[in-house]
Amino acid sequence: MSDQKSYQGSCHCGQVKYSVSLSPPLEQQDVIQCNCTYSSIYSPITELAKLISSDRLDLQQKREYRFASKNYPHYFCTTCGTSLYAKGSAPDGGELVAVNVRTINDVDIKALKFKEIDGRKV
Repeated sequence: MSDQKSYQGSCHCGQVKYSVSLSPPLEQQDVIQCNCTYSSIYSPITELAKLISSDRLDLQQKREYRFASKNYPHYFCTTCGTSLYAKGSAPDGGELVAVNVRTINDVDIKALKFKEIDGRKV
């Protein structure tokens, strides 16, 4: 049985701060690496994302951006432009949130496990 772990994160300028709880902890899950057009352009910022239940995400100040099908809103800081998270649908019909793992404080990106998905076909 895995424990729940809380993480703190923020955008580059610190204007938007958030906390998120994951069970199992991030280090025990697969981090999604997507090749969609958005992730390809912003790869240093958004290529690493973690799918979680959206009710576990608490963000304060952000702006929404939609593209292509307009089904998956992306949220970013209005001051520095850091991509923070995106919302989507889970295979079971529930809502998912993809958090930009690079915005989580004190996470060793190199120590995480990755799963590649073909976002261009979604």
